[in-house]
Amino acid sequence: MNLKKKNIDEKPMTILITGANGMLGEECTKLLSDTYTVVASDIHASSLMPDSIIYKQLDITNESHVHEIINRFHPEVVVNCAAYTDVDGAEQDKESAWAVNVGGVQNIVEALKKTGGAIIHISTDYVFDGTAGPYGEDVKPNPVNYYGKTKLESEKVLLDSQIPWTIIRTNILFGNTSHQQASFVRWVVEKLSRFENISIVNDQFGNPTWSYGLAMAIYKIIESGKHGLYHYAGKDYINRFEFGLKIAGIYGLDPTLIRKTTTRALNQPANRPFKSGLTCERIEYELAVTIYSVNEALTAMRGNT
Repeated sequence: MNLKKKNIDEKPMTILITGANGMLGEECTKLLSDTYTVVASDIHASSLMPDSIIYKQLDITNESHVHEIINRFHPEVVVNCAAYTDVDGAEQDKESAWAVNVGGVQNIVEALKKTGGAIIHISTDYVFDGTAGPYGEDVKPNPVNYYGKTKLESEKVLLDSQIPWTIIRTNILFGNTSHQQASFVRWVVEKLSRFENISIVNDQFGNPTWSYGLAMAIYKIIESGKHGLYHYAGKDYINRFEFGLKIAGIYGLDPTLIRKTTTRALNQPANRPFKSGLTCERIEYELAVTIYSVNEALTAMRGNT
């Protein structure tokens, strides 16, 4: 399947982005709209996109609405950034987590079966148990919380779908965002700028991933027309406390305000994978993507604020 161009009227192909108001969705919308016709969608009624971007309200748990939007725009590719990502909330509201992360993907798949489009779906390292990371694509998943279980089930939906699919697992996503408040970098910077002490766990390891780098990887997947399972994550394998120190360093803030704590001390409802993270050799080799260090990403982010 050639994903690069429509043959009708020489127009670029259409990309539907779900969850466009989220950090990654916003980054993908900005990047992909330079080359393709982008339809940005999110559950919110009001558009947070520039006027030049087509925006449609879309709740992916609403089957008829998903079919309506996909039938109307006939996207060659759906980039599914929509997800229920509240890890603790998923333990307490399993129905909602399943409806978005599994049911929503099923709805997109069924609609694409009728239009012939492909899907690029964002998944997570939380499909693994975090005992022996970082993980490659060939390692068998074993999630330790309900959020991870729903994301693994969403992957299974695609494996059984018989439509062209690409799954990209990522972890600890960070980046500049215009309209999402839940940003770890923003939280650290705002707290330290007010000279407030903060506590960050030092026993959860992963490789923090710049949202711009992941959006570029998605762009390269669309350009190449490749399908399959890929991991994309950052260059540095560090714990959350070390990540906080790097943020303080790049933004010129006082690192002594950051205190170590443990996951157990937080007493969170959901279990966390401790030694998680991802290896990215496959996507580096096949698509020549750039894997960014935390310092590279934070330096670029600070320059754009």
